Amino acid sequence: MFNHALWMKEYRQAKPVLWMLPVICLLFMGVARGFVIWNKLIPYEGMYNRDLTAESFYSASYGLLFMRNCALAGLIVLLATSFIGMERRNLLNDFTFSLPFSRRRIFMVKWGIGVTFLAASLFANEVVDALVILLSPFSDHFNVLYHIKDFAFTIIVLTGLYTFALFVGTVTGSAFAQAILTAIFSIFPVGFMTILMFFVYVNFRWDAGHVFSNPIFQVMMDMSLFFHVVGIREGVENAGVYIAHMWGPLLYTALFLPLGLYCYQRNRLEYNGRIILFRQLQAVFKAGVALCFALAIGMCFTILFVPDLDRSPNALLLPYYFGFIGGGLVTLIVMGRLMKVRLKV
Repeated sequence: MFNHALWMKEYRQAKPVLWMLPVICLLFMGVARGFVIWNKLIPYEGMYNRDLTAESFYSASYGLLFMRNCALAGLIVLLATSFIGMERRNLLNDFTFSLPFSRRRIFMVKWGIGVTFLAASLFANEVVDALVILLSPFSDHFNVLYHIKDFAFTIIVLTGLYTFALFVGTVTGSAFAQAILTAIFSIFPVGFMTILMFFVYVNFRWDAGHVFSNPIFQVMMDMSLFFHVVGIREGVENAGVYIAHMWGPLLYTALFLPLGLYCYQRNRLEYNGRIILFRQLQAVFKAGVALCFALAIGMCFTILFVPDLDRSPNALLLPYYFGFIGGGLVTLIVMGRLMKVRLKV
């Protein structure tokens, strides 16, 4: 897979975003850790004359860990759009496909360079983070397992997100569509289940509370990349429980890497700018968006006009289906026009 010229070409294409990965890691790990230690924890011990426990030491930086994960997730999606979506916008893919490399190799280089920079950035800054702790007055609180778990969970989750974002870029025709659809589908399993269960509640009076306590809801959570990104902190703290839910991001990598390869080898340049590149998927995508908006608008109308959802079923059906049918028809019309537009971003 390695070819120096191809790697350098892809590196130069996304160089600013690639180097933001180690910068973000450094800011939210080594630099921020030192700031917390010297400006928060040491004054805390001096003020209250109380020794800080090892658990409290690491929990003091959990907010920084959460912000780092969110920032890295945004950068990873931006990196994927730089490699594919922006390449379409700037017509660089014409040049890329003219190179003496197969599309399969080009796609794997795009994936490989992103994962390599992500892993190297995280590893280097886990080392820096560890050194900051070891050189501080709290060196006796250092826990190597904490850093190993943080590195492993973050790599697995963000690799799954990056792989999925690249796949979305292979079926969409613009950077804007790639970024927006990646964000939407990162939370889609739980969102779709919510509006679907409201449909079931309105029509069959099945209490949604039973659904959210059902194991299938946890499956939908595991399939939602958004909740993994914001939940890495809890995963590091409760690794034994979190490991059982890591199949979601691993599945995204295992499933969407070969699918991305397949689509990248077959997409056609003449459809650049369209929301969906493949004509076979356009009708399915339009119908799916219309169905989701119909379910969501029906739910919003019902909640808006019938605040008391425990009333009789007939009181819920009229506003629900007014929003469902109206929202679905309007969405179909709007999507029919949008599918013909060539986006310039």
